[in-house]
Amino acid sequence: MKRLLLLVLSALCLTGCHCLEREIRERQVVLVYFAGNNSLAPEGEDDYELLKNAWLPRAKEKEKIILVYHHFLDQTPVLLRLCQDRKGNIVEEIIMEYPYSTNSASAETLSTVLADAKEAWPAAHNGLILWSHASGFLPPGYYINPKEQAKVRTEESAGLPETDPYAHMVKSGDVKSFGEDHGDEMELGDLRKALSGTHFDYIVFDCCLMANVEVAYELRNCGDYLVFSPTEILSDGFPYESMIQPLFSLQPEEAMKNVCRSYMALYRAQTGVYCSATISLVRTADLPALAAACKPVFQNHQEQILTIDRSGIQPYFRYNKHWFYDLDDFVGRVATDSEYQAFHNALERTVIFKDATDAFLSIDITHYSGLSSYIPRPEYTVLNNYYKTLEWNRATGLVN
Repeated sequence: MKRLLLLVLSALCLTGCHCLEREIRERQVVLVYFAGNNSLAPEGEDDYELLKNAWLPRAKEKEKIILVYHHFLDQTPVLLRLCQDRKGNIVEEIIMEYPYSTNSASAETLSTVLADAKEAWPAAHNGLILWSHASGFLPPGYYINPKEQAKVRTEESAGLPETDPYAHMVKSGDVKSFGEDHGDEMELGDLRKALSGTHFDYIVFDCCLMANVEVAYELRNCGDYLVFSPTEILSDGFPYESMIQPLFSLQPEEAMKNVCRSYMALYRAQTGVYCSATISLVRTADLPALAAACKPVFQNHQEQILTIDRSGIQPYFRYNKHWFYDLDDFVGRVATDSEYQAFHNALERTVIFKDATDAFLSIDITHYSGLSSYIPRPEYTVLNNYYKTLEWNRATGLVN
Protein backbone atom coordinates (compact mmCIF):
# COMPACT_ATOMS: atom_id res chain seq x y z
CA MET A 1 0.00 0.00 0.00
CA LYS A 2 2.85 2.38 0.91
CA ARG A 3 4.61 1.48 -2.34
CA LEU A 4 1.43 2.22 -4.30
CA LEU A 5 1.03 5.56 -2.52
CA LEU A 6 4.63 6.51 -3.36
CA LEU A 7 4.08 5.60 -6.99
CA VAL A 8 0.94 7.74 -7.15
CA LEU A 9 2.69 10.70 -5.51
CA SER A 10 5.65 10.34 -7.87
CA ALA A 11 3.35 10.27 -10.87
CA LEU A 12 1.54 13.38 -9.64
CA CYS A 13 4.86 15.20 -9.14
CA LEU A 14 6.05 14.24 -12.62
CA THR A 15 2.75 15.36 -14.12
CA GLY A 16 2.98 18.67 -12.26
CA CYS A 17 6.57 19.21 -13.42
CA HIS A 18 5.67 18.47 -17.03
CA CYS A 19 2.71 20.87 -16.86
CA LEU A 20 4.91 23.62 -15.41
CA GLU A 21 7.57 23.05 -18.07
CA ARG A 22 4.95 23.22 -20.81
CA GLU A 23 3.48 26.37 -19.26
CA ILE A 24 6.89 28.06 -19.19
CA ARG A 25 7.66 26.92 -22.73
CA GLU A 26 4.45 28.44 -24.06
CA ARG A 27 4.41 31.60 -21.95
CA GLN A 28 5.11 35.07 -23.34
CA VAL A 29 6.09 37.86 -20.95
CA VAL A 30 6.34 41.54 -21.88
CA LEU A 31 7.98 43.77 -19.28
CA VAL A 32 7.71 47.56 -19.54
CA TYR A 33 10.37 49.34 -17.46
CA PHE A 34 9.36 52.95 -16.72
CA ALA A 35 12.43 54.72 -15.32
CA GLY A 36 10.46 57.92 -14.79
CA ASN A 37 11.78 59.34 -11.54
CA ASN A 38 12.83 62.43 -13.47
CA SER A 39 11.51 65.29 -15.62
CA LEU A 40 9.60 62.84 -17.84
CA ALA A 41 7.34 61.65 -15.01
CA PRO A 42 4.14 63.30 -16.38
CA GLU A 43 4.65 61.70 -19.80
CA GLY A 44 5.42 58.37 -18.14
CA GLU A 45 2.23 58.45 -16.13
CA ASP A 46 0.28 59.26 -19.29
CA ASP A 47 1.86 56.31 -21.12
CA TYR A 48 1.12 54.03 -18.17
CA GLU A 49 -2.54 55.05 -18.33
CA LEU A 50 -2.56 54.28 -22.06
CA LEU A 51 -1.05 50.89 -21.29
CA LYS A 52 -3.66 50.16 -18.61
CA ASN A 53 -6.45 50.93 -21.04
CA ALA A 54 -4.96 48.95 -23.92
CA TRP A 55 -5.67 45.28 -24.61
CA LEU A 56 -4.93 43.26 -21.47
CA PRO A 57 -4.92 39.49 -20.96
CA ARG A 58 -7.34 37.89 -18.51
CA ALA A 59 -6.15 37.31 -14.95
CA LYS A 60 -6.53 33.55 -15.36
CA GLU A 61 -4.42 33.59 -18.55
CA LYS A 62 -1.02 32.04 -17.74
CA GLU A 63 0.51 32.20 -21.20
CA LYS A 64 0.25 35.95 -21.86
CA ILE A 65 1.73 38.14 -19.14
CA ILE A 66 2.21 41.92 -19.05
CA LEU A 67 4.53 43.14 -16.30
CA VAL A 68 5.24 46.78 -15.51
CA TYR A 69 7.92 48.34 -13.36
CA HIS A 70 7.11 51.97 -12.77
CA HIS A 71 8.92 54.61 -10.78
CA PHE A 72 7.69 58.17 -11.11
CA LEU A 73 8.46 61.30 -9.07
CA ASP A 74 7.52 61.07 -5.38
CA GLN A 75 6.25 57.52 -5.79
CA THR A 76 7.38 54.18 -4.43
CA PRO A 77 8.60 51.97 -7.31
CA VAL A 78 6.69 48.74 -7.87
CA LEU A 79 6.73 45.72 -10.15
CA LEU A 80 3.21 44.62 -11.03
CA ARG A 81 1.22 42.45 -13.37
CA LEU A 82 -1.42 44.16 -15.53
CA CYS A 83 -4.47 42.09 -16.47
CA GLN A 84 -8.25 42.20 -16.34
CA ASP A 85 -10.75 40.23 -14.31
CA ARG A 86 -13.69 38.34 -15.81
CA LYS A 87 -15.79 41.51 -15.81
CA GLY A 88 -13.16 43.40 -17.77
CA ASN A 89 -11.94 45.52 -14.85
CA ILE A 90 -8.26 46.49 -14.79
CA VAL A 91 -6.22 44.55 -12.23
CA GLU A 92 -2.84 45.84 -10.98
CA GLU A 93 -1.39 42.85 -9.15
CA ILE A 94 1.64 43.93 -7.11
CA ILE A 95 4.54 41.47 -7.39
CA MET A 96 7.22 43.48 -5.60
CA GLU A 97 7.46 46.85 -3.91
CA TYR A 98 10.89 48.50 -3.73
CA PRO A 99 12.33 51.08 -1.30
CA TYR A 100 11.33 54.69 -1.91
CA SER A 101 15.05 55.55 -2.32
CA THR A 102 15.51 53.09 -5.20
CA ASN A 103 17.54 54.45 -8.12
CA SER A 104 15.83 53.24 -11.29
CA ALA A 105 18.72 54.41 -13.48
CA SER A 106 21.13 51.98 -11.87
CA ALA A 107 22.12 48.71 -13.49
CA GLU A 108 21.68 46.99 -10.14
CA THR A 109 18.01 48.02 -9.96
CA LEU A 110 17.30 46.97 -13.54
CA SER A 111 19.01 43.63 -12.93
CA THR A 112 17.01 43.10 -9.73
CA VAL A 113 13.69 43.91 -11.41
CA LEU A 114 14.44 41.55 -14.28
CA ALA A 115 15.33 38.79 -11.82
CA ASP A 116 12.14 39.39 -9.82
CA ALA A 117 10.07 39.27 -13.01
CA LYS A 118 11.76 36.05 -14.06
CA GLU A 119 11.12 34.43 -10.69
CA ALA A 120 7.46 35.47 -10.63
CA TRP A 121 6.71 34.55 -14.24
CA PRO A 122 9.41 32.37 -15.84
CA ALA A 123 8.96 32.18 -19.59
CA ALA A 124 10.65 30.91 -22.71
CA HIS A 125 9.68 34.08 -24.60
CA ASN A 126 10.47 37.47 -23.11
CA GLY A 127 10.09 40.99 -24.48
CA LEU A 128 11.34 44.22 -22.92
CA ILE A 129 10.36 47.87 -23.38
CA LEU A 130 12.76 50.39 -21.83
CA TRP A 131 11.24 53.82 -21.20
CA SER A 132 13.16 56.91 -20.03
CA HIS A 133 15.67 59.58 -21.05
CA ALA A 134 18.65 58.42 -23.12
CA SER A 135 21.47 59.58 -25.36
CA GLY A 136 23.07 56.57 -26.98
CA PHE A 137 26.60 55.33 -26.44
CA LEU A 138 28.06 58.43 -24.78
CA PRO A 139 30.13 58.19 -21.54
CA PRO A 140 28.96 59.48 -18.15
CA GLY A 141 27.93 63.13 -18.24
CA TYR A 142 29.30 63.73 -21.73
CA TYR A 143 26.02 64.73 -23.39
CA ILE A 144 25.69 67.87 -21.27
CA ASN A 145 29.40 68.46 -20.63
CA PRO A 146 31.68 67.11 -23.41
CA LYS A 147 34.85 67.82 -21.37
CA GLU A 148 36.79 68.66 -24.51
CA GLN A 149 38.55 71.86 -25.53
CA ALA A 150 36.36 74.93 -25.03
CA LYS A 151 37.47 76.21 -28.44
CA VAL A 152 35.95 73.19 -30.16
CA ARG A 153 32.62 73.62 -28.39
CA THR A 154 32.54 77.36 -29.17
CA GLU A 155 33.19 76.85 -32.90
CA GLU A 156 30.54 74.16 -33.30
CA SER A 157 27.98 76.14 -31.29
CA ALA A 158 28.35 79.23 -33.48
CA GLY A 159 25.04 80.53 -34.78
CA LEU A 160 22.84 78.43 -32.49
CA PRO A 161 20.10 80.11 -30.45
CA GLU A 162 20.83 80.31 -26.74
CA THR A 163 17.88 78.11 -25.86
CA ASP A 164 16.45 75.06 -27.62
CA PRO A 165 12.91 75.85 -28.87
CA TYR A 166 12.07 72.13 -28.99
CA ALA A 167 13.45 71.15 -25.58
CA HIS A 168 9.96 70.59 -24.16
CA MET A 169 9.06 68.18 -26.96
CA VAL A 170 11.78 65.54 -26.70
CA LYS A 171 12.94 62.82 -24.32
CA SER A 172 16.72 63.31 -24.56
CA GLY A 173 17.45 65.51 -21.55
CA ASP A 174 20.91 65.87 -20.02
CA VAL A 175 21.76 62.18 -19.87
CA LYS A 176 23.64 59.37 -21.60
CA SER A 177 22.97 55.75 -22.49
CA PHE A 178 19.71 54.75 -20.77
CA GLY A 179 17.85 56.21 -17.79
CA GLU A 180 18.13 59.16 -15.42
CA ASP A 181 17.27 59.32 -11.73
CA HIS A 182 18.18 62.46 -9.76
CA GLY A 183 21.37 62.96 -11.78
CA ASP A 184 22.46 59.31 -11.81
CA GLU A 185 22.66 57.55 -15.15
CA MET A 186 23.25 54.08 -16.61
CA GLU A 187 26.23 53.54 -18.87
CA LEU A 188 25.96 51.37 -21.98
CA GLY A 189 28.27 48.66 -20.68
CA ASP A 190 26.33 48.52 -17.41
CA LEU A 191 23.07 48.28 -19.35
CA ARG A 192 24.47 45.30 -21.24
CA LYS A 193 25.48 43.58 -18.01
CA ALA A 194 22.08 44.23 -16.41
CA LEU A 195 20.31 42.66 -19.39
CA SER A 196 22.56 39.62 -19.55
CA GLY A 197 20.53 37.54 -17.08
CA THR A 198 17.63 37.12 -19.53
CA HIS A 199 17.69 36.66 -23.29
CA PHE A 200 14.92 38.69 -24.92
CA ASP A 201 13.08 38.01 -28.14
CA TYR A 202 13.13 41.78 -28.58
CA ILE A 203 14.00 45.03 -26.81
CA VAL A 204 12.14 48.25 -27.64
CA PHE A 205 13.73 51.55 -26.63
CA ASP A 206 11.17 54.26 -25.93
CA CYS A 207 13.94 56.80 -25.43
CA CYS A 208 16.11 59.09 -27.55
CA LEU A 209 19.14 58.53 -29.75
CA MET A 210 19.59 54.80 -29.12
CA ALA A 211 19.78 53.55 -32.73
CA ASN A 212 23.56 53.86 -32.84
CA VAL A 213 25.56 51.03 -34.36
CA GLU A 214 27.58 51.21 -31.13
CA VAL A 215 24.50 50.50 -28.96
CA ALA A 216 23.24 47.77 -31.29
CA TYR A 217 26.55 45.92 -31.28
CA GLU A 218 27.01 46.24 -27.52
CA LEU A 219 23.58 44.66 -26.95
CA ARG A 220 23.76 42.11 -29.77
CA ASN A 221 23.70 39.14 -27.36
CA CYS A 222 20.87 40.53 -25.20
CA GLY A 223 18.00 40.19 -27.67
CA ASP A 224 17.14 38.93 -31.14
CA TYR A 225 15.61 42.22 -32.32
CA LEU A 226 16.12 45.85 -31.33
CA VAL A 227 13.68 48.68 -32.05
CA PHE A 228 14.98 52.20 -31.54
CA SER A 229 15.39 55.67 -33.02
CA PRO A 230 18.60 57.35 -34.27
CA THR A 231 17.11 60.78 -33.54
CA GLU A 232 15.44 61.96 -30.40
CA ILE A 233 11.90 60.78 -29.66
CA LEU A 234 9.06 63.19 -29.03
CA SER A 235 7.85 63.01 -25.44
CA ASP A 236 4.58 61.27 -26.40
CA GLY A 237 6.67 58.17 -27.07
CA PHE A 238 5.22 54.94 -28.45
CA PRO A 239 1.51 54.19 -29.06
CA TYR A 240 0.91 51.80 -26.15
CA GLU A 241 -2.82 51.73 -26.75
CA SER A 242 -2.35 49.91 -30.08
CA MET A 243 1.01 48.14 -29.96
CA ILE A 244 0.63 45.69 -27.07
CA GLN A 245 -1.81 43.07 -28.33
CA PRO A 246 0.18 42.27 -31.52
CA LEU A 247 3.19 41.48 -29.34
CA PHE A 248 1.33 38.36 -28.22
CA SER A 249 -0.33 37.41 -31.51
CA LEU A 250 2.56 37.78 -33.98
CA GLN A 251 5.98 36.18 -34.28
CA PRO A 252 8.75 38.44 -32.90
CA GLU A 253 9.97 39.83 -36.22
CA GLU A 254 6.48 40.63 -37.47
CA ALA A 255 5.52 42.00 -34.05
CA MET A 256 8.47 44.40 -34.16
CA LYS A 257 7.62 45.53 -37.67
CA ASN A 258 4.08 46.16 -36.44
CA VAL A 259 5.45 48.28 -33.56
CA CYS A 260 7.50 50.31 -36.05
CA ARG A 261 4.53 50.87 -38.34
CA SER A 262 2.28 51.87 -35.43
CA TYR A 263 4.91 54.31 -34.20
CA MET A 264 5.28 55.98 -37.60
CA ALA A 265 1.51 56.10 -38.12
CA LEU A 266 1.15 57.96 -34.82
CA TYR A 267 3.51 60.75 -35.87
CA ARG A 268 2.58 60.89 -39.54
CA ALA A 269 -0.93 61.73 -38.37
CA GLN A 270 0.42 64.88 -36.66
CA THR A 271 0.96 68.28 -38.24
CA GLY A 272 3.84 70.73 -38.27
CA VAL A 273 6.92 69.90 -36.21
CA TYR A 274 4.95 67.21 -34.38
CA CYS A 275 5.15 65.15 -37.58
CA SER A 276 8.67 64.08 -36.56
CA ALA A 277 9.83 60.49 -36.16
CA THR A 278 12.51 57.99 -37.13
CA ILE A 279 12.48 54.27 -36.36
CA SER A 280 14.66 51.23 -37.03
CA LEU A 281 14.47 47.47 -36.51
CA VAL A 282 17.74 45.56 -36.24
CA ARG A 283 18.22 41.80 -36.38
CA THR A 284 21.13 41.30 -34.00
CA ALA A 285 22.33 38.00 -35.49
CA ASP A 286 23.67 39.95 -38.49
CA LEU A 287 25.63 42.55 -36.52
CA PRO A 288 28.93 40.59 -36.49
CA ALA A 289 28.84 40.49 -40.30
CA LEU A 290 28.24 44.25 -40.35
CA ALA A 291 31.25 44.76 -38.09
CA ALA A 292 33.36 42.54 -40.35
CA ALA A 293 32.34 44.64 -43.37
CA CYS A 294 33.15 47.91 -41.59
CA LYS A 295 36.55 46.83 -40.30
CA PRO A 296 38.50 47.12 -43.59
CA VAL A 297 36.82 50.44 -44.37
CA PHE A 298 37.85 51.94 -41.05
CA GLN A 299 41.36 50.47 -41.14
CA ASN A 300 42.10 51.41 -44.75
CA HIS A 301 40.84 55.00 -44.53
CA GLN A 302 41.86 56.27 -41.09
CA GLU A 303 43.38 59.55 -42.30
CA GLN A 304 40.40 60.29 -44.53
CA ILE A 305 37.97 59.59 -41.67
CA LEU A 306 39.78 61.95 -39.29
CA THR A 307 39.74 64.82 -41.80
CA ILE A 308 36.37 64.21 -43.47
CA ASP A 309 34.05 67.18 -43.98
CA ARG A 310 31.10 66.17 -41.82
CA SER A 311 28.91 69.11 -42.83
CA GLY A 312 27.35 67.22 -45.74
CA ILE A 313 26.77 63.93 -43.91
CA GLN A 314 23.24 63.19 -42.68
CA PRO A 315 23.04 64.24 -39.01
CA TYR A 316 20.63 62.92 -36.39
CA PHE A 317 21.50 65.47 -33.71
CA ARG A 318 20.62 69.04 -32.81
CA TYR A 319 22.32 71.69 -30.72
CA ASN A 320 25.98 70.80 -31.02
CA LYS A 321 25.42 67.16 -30.02
CA HIS A 322 27.54 66.14 -32.99
CA TRP A 323 28.12 62.45 -32.25
CA PHE A 324 25.35 60.88 -34.34
CA TYR A 325 25.70 60.68 -38.15
CA ASP A 326 24.08 58.31 -40.63
CA LEU A 327 26.24 55.17 -40.83
CA ASP A 328 25.62 54.50 -44.52
CA ASP A 329 26.21 58.12 -45.55
CA PHE A 330 29.45 58.16 -43.54
CA VAL A 331 30.86 54.86 -44.86
CA GLY A 332 29.81 55.64 -48.43
CA ARG A 333 32.03 58.74 -48.46
CA VAL A 334 35.24 56.94 -47.51
CA ALA A 335 34.91 53.34 -48.80
CA THR A 336 36.00 52.04 -52.19
CA ASP A 337 33.25 50.70 -54.44
CA SER A 338 33.92 47.09 -53.45
CA GLU A 339 34.21 47.94 -49.75
CA TYR A 340 30.97 49.87 -49.86
CA GLN A 341 29.08 47.11 -51.65
CA ALA A 342 30.12 44.55 -49.02
CA PHE A 343 29.19 46.98 -46.25
CA HIS A 344 25.84 47.92 -47.81
CA ASN A 345 24.85 44.29 -48.27
CA ALA A 346 25.59 43.61 -44.59
CA LEU A 347 23.69 46.72 -43.51
CA GLU A 348 20.62 45.70 -45.54
CA ARG A 349 20.59 42.31 -43.81
CA THR A 350 20.96 43.93 -40.37
CA VAL A 351 18.44 46.78 -40.56
CA ILE A 352 15.31 44.92 -41.63
CA PHE A 353 12.86 47.80 -41.20
CA LYS A 354 13.44 51.55 -41.29
CA ASP A 355 11.25 54.58 -41.75
CA ALA A 356 11.41 58.31 -41.18
CA THR A 357 9.40 61.45 -41.73
CA ASP A 358 10.85 64.01 -44.14
CA ALA A 359 12.23 65.97 -41.20
CA PHE A 360 12.73 65.54 -37.48
CA LEU A 361 12.11 68.94 -35.89
CA SER A 362 14.89 71.07 -37.42
CA ILE A 363 16.73 68.13 -39.09
CA ASP A 364 16.00 67.37 -42.75
CA ILE A 365 16.08 63.60 -43.33
CA THR A 366 17.46 63.06 -46.82
CA HIS A 367 19.66 59.96 -46.35
CA TYR A 368 18.27 57.40 -43.93
CA SER A 369 19.92 54.03 -43.25
CA GLY A 370 18.38 53.44 -39.82
CA LEU A 371 21.63 53.48 -37.81
CA SER A 372 23.85 56.30 -36.65
CA SER A 373 27.59 56.27 -36.00
CA TYR A 374 30.22 58.38 -34.30
CA ILE A 375 32.73 60.02 -36.65
CA PRO A 376 35.94 60.55 -34.69
CA ARG A 377 38.00 63.71 -34.59
CA PRO A 378 41.51 63.78 -33.13
CA GLU A 379 40.77 66.68 -30.77
CA TYR A 380 38.05 64.68 -28.95
CA THR A 381 40.55 62.90 -26.72
CA VAL A 382 38.13 62.16 -23.85
CA LEU A 383 35.46 60.70 -26.10
CA ASN A 384 37.96 58.82 -28.26
CA ASN A 385 39.55 57.16 -25.23
CA TYR A 386 36.13 56.10 -23.98
CA TYR A 387 35.11 54.90 -27.44
CA LYS A 388 38.01 52.44 -27.43
CA THR A 389 36.28 50.54 -24.61
CA LEU A 390 33.15 49.87 -26.69
CA GLU A 391 32.73 46.44 -28.24
CA TRP A 392 31.96 47.99 -31.62
CA ASN A 393 35.35 49.70 -31.66
CA ARG A 394 37.11 46.53 -30.56
CA ALA A 395 35.51 44.74 -33.50
CA THR A 396 36.07 47.44 -36.16
CA GLY A 397 38.94 49.68 -35.06
CA LEU A 398 37.16 52.94 -35.92
CA VAL A 399 39.18 54.78 -33.26
CA ASN A 400 42.83 53.73 -32.98
